[in-house]
Amino acid sequence: MYIFISLIIVLFLLNPVSALKCDKCHRDDKSLDKIFQERGIKNKEELLYKLKNGQKAKLHQHLTDEEINEAVKQMNLK
Repeated sequence: MYIFISLIIVLFLLNPVSALKCDKCHRDDKSLDKIFQERGIKNKEELLYKLKNGQKAKLHQHLTDEEINEAVKQMNLK
């Protein structure tokens, strides 16, 4: 029983979707896929510009470089 619970915890922690901080707010109609498509974000530079200068810049000001890089990696941006 303990092995099963430990396995579930490990799988949850290793799952990149659950580890991405963006997914806390960005889901359903506000998903990253939809936002990137609507705003034409195709690379890391465009994403950084939108995060720092966009309408919601204050909400994103505390994102670390590591968190942004993880989003770039998961969304397959160049």
